[in-house]
Amino acid sequence: MTAAAPTVLMVTQDVEITRRIMQEAQTLRQAGYRVRILARAAAAADAQGTVDGIPVEWVAVQGRDPRFRGLYRLAGRARGSQAAALWSVLSGRHTFTLRATPRAIAARAAIYHAHDLNNLAVAYRAAIAHGARLVYDAHELFPDLANRWVRLKRAAWIAQERALLPFADLAITVNPLIAEEMARRYSCPAPLVLLNCPDPPATFDPAARYDLLRARLALPPDRPIVLYQGWMSEGRGLENLVRAAPLLARDAAVVFMGYGDYQATLAQLAAAGPAGRVYFLPPVAQPDLLAYCASADIGVIPYQAVDLNNYFSSPNKLFDFIQAAVPIVASDFPFLRQVIATHDLGVVARLTSPPAYAAAINAVLARPDGGAALRAQARRVAPTYTWAAQARQLVAAYKELTSRQ
Repeated sequence: MTAAAPTVLMVTQDVEITRRIMQEAQTLRQAGYRVRILARAAAAADAQGTVDGIPVEWVAVQGRDPRFRGLYRLAGRARGSQAAALWSVLSGRHTFTLRATPRAIAARAAIYHAHDLNNLAVAYRAAIAHGARLVYDAHELFPDLANRWVRLKRAAWIAQERALLPFADLAITVNPLIAEEMARRYSCPAPLVLLNCPDPPATFDPAARYDLLRARLALPPDRPIVLYQGWMSEGRGLENLVRAAPLLARDAAVVFMGYGDYQATLAQLAAAGPAGRVYFLPPVAQPDLLAYCASADIGVIPYQAVDLNNYFSSPNKLFDFIQAAVPIVASDFPFLRQVIATHDLGVVARLTSPPAYAAAINAVLARPDGGAALRAQARRVAPTYTWAAQARQLVAAYKELTSRQ
């Protein structure tokens, strides 16, 4: 492509711009597109900057809704109101949409790429304003999220997705099950599937024996580690993972490495049990993540079917564990079963109680080879589950998109 390559504006409300968004942005930039991101700000002020070389404009939402200036004055506050925030949700006219839409239009992009349904209206209006291309990237079945605000307006979200999806020149989602459900629900072609796979850093060797977790926690070299990494929240089955820790064979330690307010609840639950069975570590930088995962003996994905998204889930950690060649124990959900059982990467089971967790984890811990065959199998299939494999599909789809008259 030449210097006149199309401009892409990605729109997201992820305060911390996710790996998927950054991988797509970097892939398109390397293919010659000029990529920018319009994102929701964590703070109460607008900002501009870059993330890994991609220009980002952050749009503040907290207390910034122009409809409620009078309410703020009546409340004697410069900005901010819970009542205003509630009305924004109930009315369906969200503050981010109101503030981001004119900025998206002003960007005059050739392609507007909406990351998730709550950003599709912004991208759609900007695309219509300029006759630009519209890309809809559904990271989940948004109307089915187990979130009280989404559930409150589920019918409206479904109606919006049904109304705007036909205007998308390209639809993308994260796994074939969600693609099939969207096709069934909206009587449309199935979106292109781009899995949330990582590319291993050049310095990472999946055949090496890393021991970073034991070093950080001062654990003996023969003590097994069961790792959960990522966001800690309700609905992910983490409470029973804590409760299962005393039931694990070989004095195995359960390690939570990540973030989330729910960590305090899990730490309190762990403190009520036997000492020295559950540990917590902060998240690590993305380039270091696979080495930390490879330091575990088992990676666990204990999600619960609290919504259709969890049931259809294809979480980042699944692909992280594959790249790190870690045996996996996961809930028996369709996509997890499809990948783990098909490739013989570990155990899928109905994780409904602490004893069920312990039985599944102990089945791996009891393997005579210590999980070596599972690790070898993960190394064999890892090239299938890299971002490089997904990126080729994204570039091809964009090339076809921009070649249309």
